[in-house]
Amino acid sequence: MAGARDRARHALSLVDPGESRSVFVLAHRALGTAATAEGDHESAYRHYRALFDDRGNPAHYHLSHPALPELATAASRAGRRAEATRIVDGVEATLPGAGALAARRSALVRLSRAVLAPVEDAEADFGAALENPVLGWRPFELAQAQLAYGEWLRRRRRIAEARQPLVEAEAVFLRLVARPWTARAQAELRAAGDRNGTARPDAFAALTPQQQEIARLAARGLTNREVAEKLYLSPRTVGSHLYRAFPKLGITARSQLRDVVDGVSADTAGS
Repeated sequence: MAGARDRARHALSLVDPGESRSVFVLAHRALGTAATAEGDHESAYRHYRALFDDRGNPAHYHLSHPALPELATAASRAGRRAEATRIVDGVEATLPGAGALAARRSALVRLSRAVLAPVEDAEADFGAALENPVLGWRPFELAQAQLAYGEWLRRRRRIAEARQPLVEAEAVFLRLVARPWTARAQAELRAAGDRNGTARPDAFAALTPQQQEIARLAARGLTNREVAEKLYLSPRTVGSHLYRAFPKLGITARSQLRDVVDGVSADTAGS
């Protein structure tokens, strides 16, 4: 972590923020992530805050916005909710003119609002963020949303509901080697009663019936094309279903499907 911080600070020392805004934003986001991992939420907030002005205008038109939920999380833990809410309000006001970027920014705004909202008012914003299909193309941002929602559910003592989004978030963070985020997801899973912080075979029940059938066939060694022929689907559809199923099952490779499916069969036989 110290090495990442030193490199980010060195990068900042080499550029003029007005001329190299991308470097400025990426360096501050790296410093904010390092501070968050160390529990220094005030410092994290200052770094994320540098990515927006008082009206929510971004330092970089594209790179600032993905950090909005991180800014909101740091603000909520550092007692800066009111200031962060003004920034989120400003970003939301720009959505009508955001064109093709509006859908993604809308999801980020709703997630940020959920983090900043009073506990009893957050669920609608979490739901809107998680249901936004654009996050399906952004695994890290989707995992961030799932982690934040799982944390919220656990703190509301809705333990059984909290485990699934936490398992899905952990799987993505593991795949991306996002260690601080993985550790946070695993800590939440342990707090939710999952001793290992990893997915269990009963996660299979969370798949749709079609995803379950695809997973069973893939576990037998069939290719996407062979599975598609058996189920009268396109190979692309099969691949899409498997891509969405892997995080739910807590796996990152096709070769792990057999263990999951065998575990489900063993549980069924023993019941």
